[in-house]
Amino acid sequence: MFDDIFELDKINIDEINNLDDNNQYKQNKSYNDNKRQFFKNKKEVIEDAYVPVAIYVDRNFPPEVKTSLYNIASKLINKKITVRVNGDDKEFCERLASLSDSHVEIYIPWKGFNDFESKHRWNTQTSKHIAQLHFPGWDKIPDTVKALLARNVRMIFGDRNNSIALCVITWSKDGASRATEITKDTGYSSFIIKVASIYGFPVINIAKQSAGNILEKNFGI
Repeated sequence: MFDDIFELDKINIDEINNLDDNNQYKQNKSYNDNKRQFFKNKKEVIEDAYVPVAIYVDRNFPPEVKTSLYNIASKLINKKITVRVNGDDKEFCERLASLSDSHVEIYIPWKGFNDFESKHRWNTQTSKHIAQLHFPGWDKIPDTVKALLARNVRMIFGDRNNSIALCVITWSKDGASRATEITKDTGYSSFIIKVASIYGFPVINIAKQSAGNILEKNFGI
């Protein structure tokens, strides 16, 4: 009697195993068929390369300097190069934003700064840390200034420190493009030039006579 029950159980188990094997085969076949269909129908989408360039513009730059930086930015945008610009000079940024929705990024230090609605507004702990490393007397400056400095860091490294700028383009009276060249005449451009230089990012200061040749050689503008 027990032998009969054992044999019955064995038959049932074998049938179940066969059923599971068949189901597994069908599932695998269905998965492979779907995968082949997915790759067969998937078409390559050609997208523009994301090549950001940071352009730092202070409100107190001379009008002719702002015009030069605007012309440079517009030519970069025409070449599908994304321009990152600090939102300090509202008129400059609005003119630039009118040229493109997809190739202009306005970086601001906090939400609502200068009445801008920009997604590039959150300072990370990393951007604050980098700013602190390179600004003496960090603990003595107001939080608003800290936020502005951290914003400048993000312009170089990207919002999440994972999309670095190709270079920084700016202006200063002394033409500084390296940390070692910074003087009192470098003005508000000092910090972004300093950080970019320390971390090996090229800085193109349009006050230098060589700036035009550099832009022509690297960007064809």
